Amino acid sequence: MTTPYTDHFIELNDCRMHYQDWGNSGAPALLLVHGLTQTGHAFDGIAARLRERFHCLALDVRGRGESAWTPPETYELGQYAEDVTAFLDALNIQQTHYIGISMGGMIGMWLAAEAPEKFLSFALNDIGPELGGGGLKRISEYLATAPPTFNSMDHFIDSMLTRFPWLAEKPREVLAQAFEWSVRRNEDGSLSVKYDPNISAGRPTDPERAKESVGRMWSGLRALTCPILLFRGLDSQLLTEEIAAKMQAALPGMKFCGVPGVGHPVTLSDPPAWDALEGFYR
Repeated sequence: MTTPYTDHFIELNDCRMHYQDWGNSGAPALLLVHGLTQTGHAFDGIAARLRERFHCLALDVRGRGESAWTPPETYELGQYAEDVTAFLDALNIQQTHYIGISMGGMIGMWLAAEAPEKFLSFALNDIGPELGGGGLKRISEYLATAPPTFNSMDHFIDSMLTRFPWLAEKPREVLAQAFEWSVRRNEDGSLSVKYDPNISAGRPTDPERAKESVGRMWSGLRALTCPILLFRGLDSQLLTEEIAAKMQAALPGMKFCGVPGVGHPVTLSDPPAWDALEGFYR
């Protein structure tokens, strides 16, 4: 089947990393960085729509998708930000528009603390410098209890619906298409997720380190001078209403899109999120 993008591999910081290039290399770059257990294919819906005006590049963060697995201690924000910097340098991209889903937004904020000038615009999908405890607990519990393999795509979809119950409104064939890149088929016919089970190992557990990480992301967010758009699922426990309000107070010019009936994260190709993106880039 012909795809509107091309797959590429690149060696960055001792890791073979995969990315999708959606073409239109003469246009301004738009770097798309996914969430904790996702892949670059999380952006297929919006990249297909935005490729006419941007050079869309969707990166598989190390340990996810088709990128290589690396030692557990490398799964941390500082390393991810170094990988993004190396990626932009390798492609000779001086400045880029940026969309980060959850962890992808944290990576962008971390990088902005030292290089805010790299960003032409900055969109955050249901994430801030601080994390709501309820959402973080749910993610940690899922990573600790998720089965290593699934009997079928239906089995995998059922598992995803326990995490994202608002997706139950979508037809299962639509969900199967959306999740097809999140798993790989094993020789025995079962399915395995496309992420290293150790991806949570690098998260700081020491309170002082965690505090430093939060402070760095706040510094990065405040350092940005480009247009900023924040998405929040109005039922999200990870980006709480209080944290979103704190961000808005720190950045009065930041645009905001709240999506009712949705938790973490927002599906950007669905209205009203897509309408907000259209307005943001107009």
